[in-house]
Amino acid sequence: MNARRTVPLMLLAAAALLAAGCTALDVVGRTAVSTFQALLEAEPGSVTRDGTQNRWVFTSPGGERFEWSLDFSSAGPDFLVSFDAAPFLAAGLEPAKLPADRYAFDAAAGTLVLSFEAGSRAFTYRGDATPLETFRKVVGAYRPMIGYHAALDHYGVALGGGNMFEWAKDLSTNDKDIVFVLDPGPFIAAGVDPGRIEGWVFAKVPVMDASGKPVEVDKILKPYGLEG
Repeated sequence: MNARRTVPLMLLAAAALLAAGCTALDVVGRTAVSTFQALLEAEPGSVTRDGTQNRWVFTSPGGERFEWSLDFSSAGPDFLVSFDAAPFLAAGLEPAKLPADRYAFDAAAGTLVLSFEAGSRAFTYRGDATPLETFRKVVGAYRPMIGYHAALDHYGVALGGGNMFEWAKDLSTNDKDIVFVLDPGPFIAAGVDPGRIEGWVFAKVPVMDASGKPVEVDKILKPYGLEG
């Protein structure tokens, strides 16, 4: 039986950030862009463009994918996270019991896909689009989705329901350079024993509740160190 570990990760508390004032928001937004640029430059071969779906795809060393659309006004989800379904199936997952509006099981590819719609903003570009320029437009148009956790120097994108994609502010000093964060609730309801998902960590993560008090919530985590 796997014991849960307490893993400090970034806090994506949009309400708290909004209360901090516009100056703080601008700093977090600007630094989120510059640190995301550092991530892309550190892993230049990890980002590709899916021309058929009009989206950028960041692939982790283990094959998990974080995708963001070049234009949120176009058809299809604005964000996708996909990952190997096998560890979840082995831990008891019954895919048909996952909420169909957010989760999909691709039996042919052997993957689970989490989708998120942020809005319907149209993004326009001068010349050819780049992954960083699209991300910059996302931050400008949907700033409350972007959060920062000072304790761990992580920035991240909130993908609804407690799901997140995170990256380190400083890749040279952080041992968790990227982290895929999943809400265990839908998986548990679909039969998964979260402590048995091979390759993932079931952990207590500190967050702020609606009143600003620190609480711990369960998360399913997949961290990677990209340097060193």
